[in-house]
Amino acid sequence: MRKRQNAQERKPVILDAFYAAIREEGIENASVAKVAARAGIHPSLVIHYFGTKEKMLMELVDQVLETYGALIGSLPRDGAPGERLLRILATIWGPSWYGAVAPSVVYSFLAIARRNQEVARRVDHLYGKYRRFLEKEVAAAAAAGVVSVRDVPASVSALLSLSEGSHYFRHHFGGSEEAHRQAMMRAALIILGASPEVMVLYEGGFGSGGVESS
Repeated sequence: MRKRQNAQERKPVILDAFYAAIREEGIENASVAKVAARAGIHPSLVIHYFGTKEKMLMELVDQVLETYGALIGSLPRDGAPGERLLRILATIWGPSWYGAVAPSVVYSFLAIARRNQEVARRVDHLYGKYRRFLEKEVAAAAAAGVVSVRDVPASVSALLSLSEGSHYFRHHFGGSEEAHRQAMMRAALIILGASPEVMVLYEGGFGSGGVESS
């Protein structure tokens, strides 16, 4: 029983150290020895708990994807269509979404997904969930007349490209976080052909608190 408790206590610490090593030095330089040093343990314990660096990586991938899955699950699902749309966009471009995972870690995982089919499968599963949610919400908003889109999947593809690109390249854009957020929300509303009524709500600051405003 004590051995199991040790594993439950140690593995999160080791994964946190692995995350920090990737964030600061990149996946290629995040060796077992460096992870062990950050965790304050002998390298043999890393191998004892995870077996290989590859298995440790898969557990960290799952942990990060669970974080994003929880964010997707927190997106607003109630309220009038126009108001809900604004709250969704405010959440996507809000601090909880931006600060969930270090961009350098995300870059590393996306690069790994290009050559690791299992990582790619897990990432694709998450994006599929995200896409389905957005397609459902955009279709509902279109049916309610608060946006005007001819092709929901194409519009959602553009929205995903805008949100992901702005997250991962935010540091190249300059300006304040709030100015960037407002610019991206406006761009999303333009992509979706938001109605004048929704734009008035946006200009008035409705939904600026993301999920907290629900």
